[in-house]
Amino acid sequence: MVFDYKRIAKPNSFKQDYIRSFDTVKGVVIHYTDNRGDTARNNADYFATGNMRAAGANVFIDREGKSALSVPLKYVAWSVGDHSNGEGKLYYILNNYNTISIELCDIIDRGMSEKQFKKLKKVVKYIAKKCPNIEYVCRHYDITTKVCPAYYVTHNREWLTLQRQLLEVVNKVHKEGKNG
Repeated sequence: MVFDYKRIAKPNSFKQDYIRSFDTVKGVVIHYTDNRGDTARNNADYFATGNMRAAGANVFIDREGKSALSVPLKYVAWSVGDHSNGEGKLYYILNNYNTISIELCDIIDRGMSEKQFKKLKKVVKYIAKKCPNIEYVCRHYDITTKVCPAYYVTHNREWLTLQRQLLEVVNKVHKEGKNG
């Protein structure tokens, strides 16, 4: 099971009147919740009931390796931002419409747990199977220069290793799809 919990976010978290084709998705964006001790489930619950901002994410993954679907992948989550933080290297390439966003829970001052990493790979594999044109796995920072996920911005070498591992997952799925 890819998603351990599903609870759809409030309408202000995503663009409800637009269903995208999975062919238009070019990237997976990694974020962090900027909270300590939070879980995938309590984030999905919050976005379903309490969120008052135009903000959301498709998926949350916590340290226990649990995932929650908050904004269905076919919908555009308000997650990459309005670019008020600046222009990252992927600013003109990736946006809310052509990315799927994953929020990592409880990684403020540390990297992911092993369970979290395993679930992240599983979720990325699932997304890659649905979205045949993914070329990018990036940080929110790479689009807007917002320091998100902070740990992987300040620990760039660890990010580059994680990015390579996730792109290997994507490329393997796409290669199998072409040969299958």
